[in-house]
Amino acid sequence: MIDNPLHPPITETTDSMTPGEINEVFRAVFDLYGVVNSDGKIIELRGPLFKETQTDTALLSGQVFSETVFWQSSENTAITLANSVASAIRGEGSTITIAFRKSANSRIPLELSLVPIGDNGDRKVIVCGRRQAEAATAEGFRRDSQQLLSAAESAEIGIWYWDFTSGQISSTPRCNELLGLPAYEKLSFERIKQAVHPDDLDFVISFLEESRRDGTKYEEQFRVVHPDGDVEWLCAEGKSMLGADGGPPRMMGVVRNITEEKRANEEVSKIHEREKKARDEAIEANRAKDFFLAFVSHELRAPLNAILGWSKILLTREVDDETRKTALETIERSARVQTKLINDLVDSARVASGKLRLEYYPTNLYDLVHGSFQAHKPSADSRNIELTFTADRRDVAVLGDANRLQQVFGNLLSNAIKFTPEGGKVSMAVETTETTAKIVIADNGHGISEDAMPEIFRQFSQAESVQIRGSSGLGLGLSIAKILAERHGGSIKAESPGPGKGSTFTVLLPLADAAKQIMDRTTAPDLSDRKALAEIRILIVEDDPDSREVLQLYLEQCGATVRSAVSAKMAMNELEHWSGRLPDLIISDLAMPEEDGYSLISRIRQLNKRKGGEIPALALSAFTTAESKQKAFEAGFQRYSTKPFDHELLIKDILEVIKNGNANV
Repeated sequence: MIDNPLHPPITETTDSMTPGEINEVFRAVFDLYGVVNSDGKIIELRGPLFKETQTDTALLSGQVFSETVFWQSSENTAITLANSVASAIRGEGSTITIAFRKSANSRIPLELSLVPIGDNGDRKVIVCGRRQAEAATAEGFRRDSQQLLSAAESAEIGIWYWDFTSGQISSTPRCNELLGLPAYEKLSFERIKQAVHPDDLDFVISFLEESRRDGTKYEEQFRVVHPDGDVEWLCAEGKSMLGADGGPPRMMGVVRNITEEKRANEEVSKIHEREKKARDEAIEANRAKDFFLAFVSHELRAPLNAILGWSKILLTREVDDETRKTALETIERSARVQTKLINDLVDSARVASGKLRLEYYPTNLYDLVHGSFQAHKPSADSRNIELTFTADRRDVAVLGDANRLQQVFGNLLSNAIKFTPEGGKVSMAVETTETTAKIVIADNGHGISEDAMPEIFRQFSQAESVQIRGSSGLGLGLSIAKILAERHGGSIKAESPGPGKGSTFTVLLPLADAAKQIMDRTTAPDLSDRKALAEIRILIVEDDPDSREVLQLYLEQCGATVRSAVSAKMAMNELEHWSGRLPDLIISDLAMPEEDGYSLISRIRQLNKRKGGEIPALALSAFTTAESKQKAFEAGFQRYSTKPFDHELLIKDILEVIKNGNANV
């Protein structure tokens, strides 16, 4: 009987009521009531609700309350009840609304109160359940529906409902706003069509009509245009509900703004596209570099083979004067070719590292271009190529690095001659405006294909085309020429009607402000004079015997008095015991054993003038980096020349250093 468990707590405050009367009150008030022990098991369970389920409650005793069949409508229902029972056993009462399973297909909402009684040692839980009234349930549904609508509004989701019978469309304010319509305006299909982007209108009408006709679900994306002209992306999801006659009487759906998602996806797509492009370019660059390195190896070995071959012949055999002359000319020509290849590689490395330095001075562009023309005339004549030169003026003042500009025109003219067959024509012209000088180099040679034109100035892309065209060289000349022209504020453009139809290269350079800025060249040395260094005393410091011997021989042939030292220590001894006047110039290598050239010149600069502390010095080294040059200047050198040395340029450097004297020391 349930009387005994309920009797003690109730009779303490209601002494005038009998246990039977208390049971009647519970039966009248609650649809389910009973007691659960501290293990969550049923001691006794009663109530009118069990008559509806035709359950013998006596059989429930000893079962875990939350595991009985009445709470198995869902897994969450049983878990929720078990948690509430556990809380009550700990002394924390609660009231929950839970689904009571009357049958396999019937559930009713039950408001269940769990009240703990007794102490911790003998805790029990009184369970009282009352079915929620239909009115309360309906009110709860309305309350829940309102909460769902509020939640949808908070989540920026619009909801709409279309009754096909009446043609009326109901919508939430947010739905209207997402469509770009006033929040509380009555929605119609015509207004929806007006809001949709014109390019998406047919698509929207199509999927809505298909859903209405077939009762299918849709989930589509489209654009709408707001009154201010902004275009937004919406995602619409919904379905038409079929009626008894098989036709859909209504449609419902939700819409949400996905503009930011679209933009994010587009940005991700762009990033992926950029990454793919970068990967493809990296793969292509690596492939081109691999080809380029193999090509460089071949091009460097070709002249070296001629040098070594003829050198071996001259050292091991007796040859006549004509053969000796041919051998020496071949060795010199091959060495010059190899020097140009190395210089191109060095310039390319400087460009890639951003360390290409230029020295800008007022320069007569006419002299540079005409000088390139004269330098390449013998090469053109030897191949029976007609090389012409024209200029509209002789005083073309530009601000630039004369050596680098000479390199630009030399590369372009050399290419034009190289790719023009015997008997062809190459022209070189200088044309000027008030602000610009235009140098045009044209030929009627091999020409350039349309596919190759976009790559003609790109590094590591020329070697392959050069090989195909059957000519020597690394193919870096054009890329270097383009960069040098741009560093002078100018540009280079290539044009060609196609293969076999010749090509035209046009260089544009800005003019200097006035022709009077052109340097006075009357003081320039006559380098054709083989005694240009007469009466000049020079001390050479070079540890490599071959380099030292050839340099000393050349300078002596130019009229200089030369002494040499094989180390920094010997050079200091030479200065200390130099008889008569001190040397006019010191030419020193940098990379030497025991003590390098930097240290040597630093020690010399610490001497007084009488002992040679102010003797001008020229560094001659195979190091070509800007850091090496800067370090040499900081140590005390006035000029820096690279190996292998250009004979005429070296004489020019020597004369300029001596002319400046001790001014820079």
